[in-house]
Amino acid sequence: MRASRSNGSVFIGRSSDVTVRGGRLRAVYSLLADPPWPTLIIVTLCGWGAMLLFGRELALSSLCVAATGAWYDQGLRSLRAMLAFVSPLHVALSWLLMLTAMMTPILAGPLHHVWVRSLARRRWRALAVFTAAYLAVWMVMAPVLVLGVAALRMFADAIFLPVSVLAVVIALVWQATPTKQYCLNHCHWLPRIGVFGWSADADCARFGFVNGLWCVGTCWALMLVPITATEMHVHLALMAGVAVIMVAERLQPARPVRWYFPFSRASGRLVWRVLGWGRQAGR
Repeated sequence: MRASRSNGSVFIGRSSDVTVRGGRLRAVYSLLADPPWPTLIIVTLCGWGAMLLFGRELALSSLCVAATGAWYDQGLRSLRAMLAFVSPLHVALSWLLMLTAMMTPILAGPLHHVWVRSLARRRWRALAVFTAAYLAVWMVMAPVLVLGVAALRMFADAIFLPVSVLAVVIALVWQATPTKQYCLNHCHWLPRIGVFGWSADADCARFGFVNGLWCVGTCWALMLVPITATEMHVHLALMAGVAVIMVAERLQPARPVRWYFPFSRASGRLVWRVLGWGRQAGR
């Protein structure tokens, strides 16, 4: 009799766990079905698909040009060769692919705000204006980061340290600074958006531009890490890892501006929860 009761209690416990997991999965599904999440998922998957198909030819890591000689002469000649032979279109396309794959999920909050604050007939236009302004900020940053990585390689050669290790150290230090937290807090800013005419377009453009500036301040150090990778599979893996970290950060509320451990417990729990949902969905 006791055995049957214990078996019954175990069965009830398991069924309740299954119910809770099913409820979580349904909640995630209902969230992802709400606009503009379906469009964001499609755009993100297209970005990753393009990276897998054309990433080897367009990867920013392929912009490195080898040279021989002393470390300072080698770095300067590599930089001159890169500036002479690398096409600006190459940099723009590779950077746009990276932004599409990595940045689209973190724009869910701002794009949802633009969507719900715009009239139905103007929603796609408002999203396009916001996205264009946001991308314009990051496209300006592309040559800055590429030149920064080239300079970082020169410094890494001088101190006999792998450039990827140096990029990770810079990212960890920046993640802990109050300035980074200040920028991250402002990424949650949701402004008023006009309803009619050019004022609505101007509000969307201003929102995209300002959000892009704060996003650059938040993510520039993390973006250095995948750019420094020379192997394509490592480059893609680092892109995916950095994208998960950025999404986990955006899901957190604003915090006081001060020094923090580079990756908080809350970020770790969010990442682990996302991975746990993925495993449950895979079953």
